[in-house]
Amino acid sequence: MKLSKFSTLTLLFVLPVMLVSSCARGEAARPNILLITADDMSYSSPGFAGGVAPGVSPNIDRLASEGFSFERAFATVAVCQPSRQSMLSGRYPHNYGSAGFFPMKEGIPALPSLLGASGYFTGNIHKTGHMQPEESFSWAFEAQRSGSRNNGRDPKSLAGALRKVIELAGDQEKPFFMVVNSGDPHRPFYGDPKGSRPNEVKPSRIYGSEEVSIPPSLSDLPGIRTDLARYASSVRRLDDAVGECLKVLEEKQKASSTLVIFTSDHGMPLPFGKFDAYMESNHTPLIFRWPERIPTPAVDSDHLVSLVDLTPTVLELAGLPVPANLDGKSLVPILESHPPETWRKAIVFLRNQDINYGLGRKYRDNPDLIRTLEAQGWQPRPDHHTRGTYSRDKEIRCYYSGQYGYIYNKCYQENGLETGPLGVIVPYPDASMNAMKMASAESVSMKERYELYLLRAPEELYDWSSDPGSWHNLAGNPEYSRLLIAARKGLLEWMKSSNDPLAEVYENFVDSQ
Repeated sequence: MKLSKFSTLTLLFVLPVMLVSSCARGEAARPNILLITADDMSYSSPGFAGGVAPGVSPNIDRLASEGFSFERAFATVAVCQPSRQSMLSGRYPHNYGSAGFFPMKEGIPALPSLLGASGYFTGNIHKTGHMQPEESFSWAFEAQRSGSRNNGRDPKSLAGALRKVIELAGDQEKPFFMVVNSGDPHRPFYGDPKGSRPNEVKPSRIYGSEEVSIPPSLSDLPGIRTDLARYASSVRRLDDAVGECLKVLEEKQKASSTLVIFTSDHGMPLPFGKFDAYMESNHTPLIFRWPERIPTPAVDSDHLVSLVDLTPTVLELAGLPVPANLDGKSLVPILESHPPETWRKAIVFLRNQDINYGLGRKYRDNPDLIRTLEAQGWQPRPDHHTRGTYSRDKEIRCYYSGQYGYIYNKCYQENGLETGPLGVIVPYPDASMNAMKMASAESVSMKERYELYLLRAPEELYDWSSDPGSWHNLAGNPEYSRLLIAARKGLLEWMKSSNDPLAEVYENFVDSQ
């Protein structure tokens, strides 16, 4: 059999760093693997973690009750493409070679290519464009790319792709690795008149504004309730997809031999969520179920885990080589109830860039609009595959100790609102943000909250054990000066140890304080 250049590189990269396989230890045979990802769903949204609405996720809740779930799991970046590439490479964006909505550098193997080179049949449905370059992922089967008619929001279509991959893998007598990427609950939410599609699949339950629970980061405003109700309906359609996929495993008699992993790429697309580095931005569900290897349902509330840990964990569970230079840590010891004596004491969330995809002719042919865009920090990116793409720096780091969240906003500008109505931090307005804006005209407290969201501060410090919504910035409070200094030190140490290119800039900032 003739190997491609990339497959050869993958094998050469992996073989020298082999770990002892599960087969050598006499443990269960390597599993089939089903990874289901939600698109823009916070940890607290499914029912087992609190629930954005009653009965919103019966299938996800059942999966959690049958598996091992992590209470303190976090996305590396609260943006789709860098989060997914980090998750499936086991590396932080600066170590896989790009930031924002741009491909990994050539020669970085992703999890599906590693599994494929080791005998797995690999498949993916939806979000292919957010896992680049395709050569690094080397899918054997792809279905429904981003931008297709269903856009990842048809539960039966998602489950149908899983069924197809199981059948193709069976024909080749291979185990399968399938990634099912739901398009829910990404905007536009179900019921949003601005984003409605012809023949859109209806969720099994639709929620009203009176049924939703308000996340701690948001205010109880009518407009926010309406937005959350649509979000909850989209979460329910995601759950419908999870249920359909689990039915396929039962139908194909693969439930007991399949490692099922459920997570979200990051938090909900509402203020203080997606595009940021707050608790609601990065806190995600993470569930593992594999009856043959993880027999006892359990919940871990002690360890800070990152989605960058997913790749080494899956490789070890499959009894396959684990590259030695990954940023992630294998979760297998925790899953097997013998956690390591030492574990990370803090975790870091990143934010690098905003992006404007493929601006239409009205921008490209209008010098005034282009000047306005560039005055807000946007720059053309001819290296992006979509013509007319602009990006801007939005460097943010968050150091979370398990109690306190410290945020460094390198992109902070004191006069940020002078460049445009959203400043330099918020990429675009959404329905909940517009509700905040309207309320800020009548309420002093809402005005303060709205302006905080637009402008931020150079540094923010929150006690997320008592203030998960990030309402009280403690960075300027003398009583917390020692905690602030400790957080700065911890973040700088992480930056240097992980080769973060922002380390020197941040060290100069710290020295100036």
